Parts: sequence; structure tokens; C-alpha cells
Amino acid sequence: MNDYFARFTNAPASFKKGFTMLVVAWAIHPIYIYAFFFFNQAVTQAEGVILRMAVVSGCLALLLFLIKKWARALVVMGNCFIVVYDIFVLAISPSNKVLSLLCVGVVLFAIFGTYWLFAKDSRTYFSQVNPKDESKDPLDPKAGSDLPK
Repeated sequence: MNDYFARFTNAPASFKKGFTMLVVAWAIHPIYIYAFFFFNQAVTQAEGVILRMAVVSGCLALLLFLIKKWARALVVMGNCFIVVYDIFVLAISPSNKVLSLLCVGVVLFAIFGTYWLFAKDSRTYFSQVNPKDESKDPLDPKAGSDLPK
């Protein structure tokens, strides 16, 4: 685990900004869902939904912290689902300033965090930390030369 902390401390500022913004968005997301059910007097029946949203948010943060190349793609997909879900909840709920502010917070932090995650410095750092091992490409005819014939 210390290796992951070292990777994170050596990461460029753009990655750290993106990670921080995304963690804030993912922290606000379950709060937003809780507030939606709280204002609609249905919190007792929504514990499972709120717990699932908190677990998804935590998993996305952990996977991004591991600095794996595929984690960025998973984060983008997760952010898309979270943003669409939150906007849908806002559209079907009665107007409320608290819900609106929480939704705007999730959407803005998710968009800007994703932007910083794909900044040039962050992309370069992900490529350096996770280099492609071209010798193991099964489609490469040179890589298969050591296979029995």
C-alpha cells in the first residue's frame, strides 16, 4: 500500500486536483440522495439506495487512487451514471434549494475533476506508471515466436 501512497505523492498537480474534486463529488452524491429522500419523507425505505451510492462512490475513489489506466475509463463511466442519475432525481423531485445546490455541486465537481484527470500531465503520468508491455501482445507475430509449434 505504501507504493500507492508514493505514486500518489509523486503524481502531478493536475491529477491531485482531479482526484480531490472527484472525491468531493463522490462524497456529495450520497448526501444528495439522502437529502432527496429526507425532503420526501422516505428515508427509512431508502437506506439500501443510499448505502449502494456510498459504496459506489467509495469504490470509484479507491480504484482511482490505485492509479491504474483502466480506472480512468471506469471513473468516466461512473461519473456519467452519477451525473445522469442526480439530474434525473432533480428533475423528478419538487423544487428545493438544498437539492439544487447539492446537484450542481456533484455535477460541477464531477465534470471539472474528470477534466483535470485527463489533462496532459495526468495522462502522461498514468502512462509512465502503467507502461504497456508490448511483448505480451497475443496479436503480435514476434511475441509468439517462443510458443511451441
